[in-house]
Amino acid sequence: MRTIGADLGGTWLRLCLTDTRHGEFLLAKEPAVPWDRLAPALRRAIRAAGLGRPDRLVLGSTGIWSSSRRAAAGRGLRGLADQVLALSDIELAQAAAFAGGPGILVVGGTGSIAFGRDVKGGRARAGGLGALLGDEGSAFWVGRQALRDPALRDKLGVRDALSLVHAPGPTRAIASLAPAVFRLSRKDPGFARIRRDACRALAGLAREVQDSLSFKGPAPVSWRGGLFHDPEFLEDFLRTLRSLGGFEPRPSLLEAEVAAATLPLPVLQGRV
Repeated sequence: MRTIGADLGGTWLRLCLTDTRHGEFLLAKEPAVPWDRLAPALRRAIRAAGLGRPDRLVLGSTGIWSSSRRAAAGRGLRGLADQVLALSDIELAQAAAFAGGPGILVVGGTGSIAFGRDVKGGRARAGGLGALLGDEGSAFWVGRQALRDPALRDKLGVRDALSLVHAPGPTRAIASLAPAVFRLSRKDPGFARIRRDACRALAGLAREVQDSLSFKGPAPVSWRGGLFHDPEFLEDFLRTLRSLGGFEPRPSLLEAEVAAATLPLPVLQGRV
C-alpha cells in the first residue's frame, strides 16, 4: 500500500510517504503553501519520491476546521490518490499524539488551542480564536503582554513597538519575542509573571476541554508547539497541570505526518 501523509501548517509542509510493499518510508519538508494550492506541491513530492499513484492521501491542515473547508480541501486533492481524507491540523495532531486514542492536546505556538477526544468519541476544543479574539498563553500573547509594559519593553530592547504592529506579519513579529521573554524571566519578576500566566492559560485550555468530555480516570494530556521547546517552560506547564489535578501528561506518540500516513482512516476520524 502506498500512502502519503501531509501536515500543513503556517510555515512548513511536512510529508511522510510510504510504500509498504517495498518497505519504503520517506520524510520530507518544504515551505508551506495555502491549502487550496496544495495539489501541485504534493504532485512534485510524489514524483520526486518515485511513489507512483498513492492508494491513500491524508491531509491535516491549518485553516480547514469547518466541514465545508474540509470538504473543499478533499475535493481539491481527489485526483491525487484513490482515497483522500482532509481534516484540520489540530485533529490530526491530537490523533498523532495519542495514536488515535483518547486525550487532550494543548498547542502553544504562535497561537494557542486545545482539542480532545474521549473514550465515548466525544470531541471538544478550546481557544483557537486567533490573535484578535484569543490566543491566550501563546507566543503572540507572551510578546504582546511584554510590549504593553513600558519597563519590560525597554528591557527587551524594543524602542519602537509600532514597528512590530505595522510589520508585514505583525502576529509572527510579536510572537518572535517570546524566547527573549522566557530568557529574561529567569531574573526579572515582570517577565516571570508573564511566563506563569502563559502556563496557567494553556493549562486552562486543557481544563476547559476536559470539562466537556468524559475520561476514565485522569485525562491524558500532550503538548505541541514552539513554546514547549523551552525545557523550563514545559516543566512549568506540567507543574501547573499537576497542581490542577485530574491530568496525566504524556509526550506525543507520533509526528503528525507519520500518523497521517500510517494510522487507519477510522482512527484518524475518531470513529474507533
